Amino acid sequence: MIKAVSLIGANKKSIILSEVLLINGFQIRVYDSFKDSLNILMAKLRWYLNKNNRLDLIENIEVIQDFSKFKGADIVIELDNKTFEERYLYFSKIIKEVDDKCIFVLNSDIDLTKTFEKIPFLPLNRVMGMNFLGVFKDCIFEISKTDYTDVDVINKVIEFIGRLSLKYCVVSYICGGIISRLMSVYINSAFNVLVKGKGFPSEIDEAIRKFTNSLYGPFELLDIVGVDYNYNRSLSLYNVFKKDVLKPSDIELKLLQYGQLGRKSNMGVYIYEDGNVVGENPVLPSIIQYLGLRKVEMEEIFSDIMIPVLGEAKEIAKEIMVGEQDIENVTKYSFGWDIGIFSLQKKYPNAFVVKQRSEFDNLDTF
Repeated sequence: MIKAVSLIGANKKSIILSEVLLINGFQIRVYDSFKDSLNILMAKLRWYLNKNNRLDLIENIEVIQDFSKFKGADIVIELDNKTFEERYLYFSKIIKEVDDKCIFVLNSDIDLTKTFEKIPFLPLNRVMGMNFLGVFKDCIFEISKTDYTDVDVINKVIEFIGRLSLKYCVVSYICGGIISRLMSVYINSAFNVLVKGKGFPSEIDEAIRKFTNSLYGPFELLDIVGVDYNYNRSLSLYNVFKKDVLKPSDIELKLLQYGQLGRKSNMGVYIYEDGNVVGENPVLPSIIQYLGLRKVEMEEIFSDIMIPVLGEAKEIAKEIMVGEQDIENVTKYSFGWDIGIFSLQKKYPNAFVVKQRSEFDNLDTF
């Protein structure tokens, strides 16, 4: 049974997972090469535990920078997004400290196939992948198994996640898994609608909120996740699959170059004050030629964004033989919709029919 947990990376995801682990009585250690990141993590955890009258649990977490502190870990969970060179360095140190039963759960946003090639000393039979978006409290954990993962290891990780009372799905590994690939298509499709002049960001977000009953539209979600994180993840997936639906938008790249990364920089697609939207980014009209030119029905916006998401969902289902219910749950809980992508198709069948476009739909003609 997994008892001692070590996390790699002091970031938003590790804070979310640490909260759950502590409340459920686990002993955890969090490694990061930056001391400031560890101090911020501890400050946030103290605040959270104090609000929940469980400050006594703070004794069950230790922040570390010494690799020898990984000794005794039953599972090591990678939540950072580092280069292969950086990952080689810390895994080469960690592997010397843990025993031959320790399970490694890697960040599945990073290509595990290349990981095995570039970090060959990882024990393939004890490696799995993990991904979760972490925007919504009621999120879902995507656990991925490789062709090499032992059945016993899979069962131990499932039992571990189950003890945390988390929603999860177990799938065969593909680069980016379900969450990252569909997130990339979702955001890219929203940018395509914006570039075609079909409304302003707030109108596009409003249309998606209306049809999905979600708290956030795609651009609001992007600003929370971070423009830099989403762009780099989408670019990595595009380089693997070479599919246009995964190619990040040039608009997103410009925001990244301007350092307008979303909520964390107080400006992304929107402007923020105290974490609240107070306006749309004033640079958008200068980088989007036809911004807000057309006035279209909300259903058309919803359709243009969701048809590519549905198409990619079907592709993923074929590739890894995953059930519709897993994809339903991932889209529902990761994006904050009231129902998943296949249920949305059943609820709004007309919106998922690809419509014939006339020459007057061409922006230059328009």
